[in-house]
Amino acid sequence: MRRILTLASAVALAGAAVLATAPAGQAAGRYSIVGTCPGSMVSGFPKTLHNAVDETQGIVELRYSSANGGTNCAKVYDNASGKHAMSVTMTVDGIPGSGSDSGTFETYAGGVLVTGTNGHCAHVGGTLVMGTHSVDHFTFSSGPVACG
Repeated sequence: MRRILTLASAVALAGAAVLATAPAGQAAGRYSIVGTCPGSMVSGFPKTLHNAVDETQGIVELRYSSANGGTNCAKVYDNASGKHAMSVTMTVDGIPGSGSDSGTFETYAGGVLVTGTNGHCAHVGGTLVMGTHSVDHFTFSSGPVACG
């Protein structure tokens, strides 16, 4: 009996490790990862990413289309040469789950797209890491925005 419990524990731990190290570009339900974001730029966007000393690098875009009961799509763009670690995330009030895309990219992370957003507010976040020091980490987080 003890061996069965130990084996079950090992399987559970292995499953948890797989979940903890899921690959970038995670989306579920009405969230998906797309190459091109449809629609027009949401008022007030794009937003600039800032570091701890208020320097700027890169932007976050949020677009809206009336298709599919309202569609929001977010991307993070890097305006520096070379590949850098980037991520973009979006959640929408009243829509379960979230969407995110992260990794080392040449130009952008995302787009994270979600449908059925009419009447709901979006929350958008982005990061860009240009190096190992804290001043090399640029972020933006906003929400609720694009409430419609």
